[in-house]
Amino acid sequence: MEKLVIYMPEITHRAKYIFNLMIVDLMGAELILTGSRDEYISFQGPRIEYAPEPSGNGIFIRSHGLLNEATVRPQSIVFSRYRDYPSFFQTADERSAFPFDLFAAAFYMVSRYEEYLPFKPDNFGRFMAVDSIATAGNFLHLPIVNLWTELLKDHIIRVYPGLIFREKKFRFVPTIDIDHAFAYRHRSFMRTLAGYGRSVAEKKWDKVRRRTRVLLGVEKDPYDTYGYIREIHDRHGLVPLWFILFANYGGNDNNVSPSHEKFRSLLRWLDKSKTMGIHPSLTSARHPRAFSSEIKGLTRVLRRDILISRQHFLKTRLPQTYRQLIDNGITDDYSMGYATAPGFRAGIADPFPFFDLSSNRDTPLMLHPVVLMDVTMRDYLNVSPDEAMAAGRSFFDAIKAVNGEFVTVWHNESFEEGEKWNGWRRVYEDLLEYSQHEG
Repeated sequence: MEKLVIYMPEITHRAKYIFNLMIVDLMGAELILTGSRDEYISFQGPRIEYAPEPSGNGIFIRSHGLLNEATVRPQSIVFSRYRDYPSFFQTADERSAFPFDLFAAAFYMVSRYEEYLPFKPDNFGRFMAVDSIATAGNFLHLPIVNLWTELLKDHIIRVYPGLIFREKKFRFVPTIDIDHAFAYRHRSFMRTLAGYGRSVAEKKWDKVRRRTRVLLGVEKDPYDTYGYIREIHDRHGLVPLWFILFANYGGNDNNVSPSHEKFRSLLRWLDKSKTMGIHPSLTSARHPRAFSSEIKGLTRVLRRDILISRQHFLKTRLPQTYRQLIDNGITDDYSMGYATAPGFRAGIADPFPFFDLSSNRDTPLMLHPVVLMDVTMRDYLNVSPDEAMAAGRSFFDAIKAVNGEFVTVWHNESFEEGEKWNGWRRVYEDLLEYSQHEG
């Protein structure tokens, strides 16, 4: 198989990382990196020169300079458009195949460079979608790194039509968070009493009556939707990933007690396909030992290693959050998304390795971008079920067009079909049905 050679005067960790991601992982080509100008000039096959100035034949892409740096500093971002796509890091060199440095721009996005710079966090300490470069450039809805890669691939094919590319396939990955395993059952006496007290104080008599019926066994717990969830996925030949909040009660961490046997039995039943991961608590973001305790506890319950995770409330802080995951044996994380807006936080629709900008090194931790979440649509954007269905189909089409990975986030409680989530089951069912369509 013919290989593509990229020449760069000084091969840096940043450059090696983004070349491998775009050329090997996304484009599916075989790659040779060289810092030897003589080797590049003498090579007779497909080749790209990534440098400030051209020195030989082949495709020349003028470098912006970001990939030669080893520190993090504010960058000048000026938006432009190329082939109907937004771009930045313009190079303004007619000799260059592109008027912007697509390697540097892609690295800026996937490394989450902007999240290492000073920013104003929200109430949960999160970087906000509204402050992102993708929002400023109006491309949060686009898998822009994939699209830039397609532009590069098309150019390479025009210049070197004989180069072979490995085919990449679309993947749909449904995931379910369990923040509250049950609404009323299997909670302590004091929490049950407090729940009654809140409902009485707010004069929510329907909740008082419903809680009583559930506790007496007359009615099923509204959050106990697991049989339905399993059934609809089985119907379409899909196996969801489950992320479990396995933490002590406190603040926004208020699942059933990890020591409750009914809760533990539920987790073992859901993990029949070994697709369960940890949902690290908000407490663990402040206290690393708490996370170690949570993952060890879940490991004991499931009797196997826990390798996948998603942060509670999608709360991440770079690089601390991902370093903590690596230290605890996590290989794949599903937190790369915004709670307040759907779209592509890192500009990419494929899993990619976490690059730690503080140490200027890539890592073995794979990040799986989250694109669409139920609470984002209903609670943050206040859209109707019909509007949510349209959004789901739109993102599905955008990701399938680049043969990416479409990760959705739903919660067991959003399937209850109660007053809060009335009509939202059909949103999810429509998405699963749509995922089976060809074309």
